[in-house]
Amino acid sequence: MGAIARHVAGALGAWLVFTLQGLVGYLVLLAYALVTDSDAGGPLAGPLLVLLAAVLGVVVVPLLVLPSVLLGEAIRRRRGRFLGALVGGVTAMLLAAVVAVSVALVTVSPTVAVLAGVIAALAMVAPVAVYPAVAAATRALSSRLARRLDPVFGAGTTRAP
Repeated sequence: MGAIARHVAGALGAWLVFTLQGLVGYLVLLAYALVTDSDAGGPLAGPLLVLLAAVLGVVVVPLLVLPSVLLGEAIRRRRGRFLGALVGGVTAMLLAAVVAVSVALVTVSPTVAVLAGVIAALAMVAPVAVYPAVAAATRALSSRLARRLDPVFGAGTTRAP
């Protein structure tokens, strides 16, 4: 598989993580509502929150996660795996925090803007970790399949002595 297929698989994995984060967020809010004996939000609150997270993931993965992972991969090739992962993760967290704070400053108070920035930065950790892991697993799986299927489909090729 080529580089594009690896990155598509990584992007799908990161999008799935965003969607699961929406589900976990709803379950946390539901548990909080049940413990404090407040309103649970109605029957459509959960599906709408998961749908909102999925749509947000469709926007965030190509705009924030993909550039951060590509920057991390470029750093990894030159400076090492740890520094590449660190730079990619910090870049994604910083971009998400800046976007969330700027949107929140326009709409709500500065205190809520800081909280939104922290939550957005923390929400980027899992997708940025999953994206390169899925891309690397896709590369490894495709090379393993190519080696396994080579005797079957590569019968017409001749090997150099």
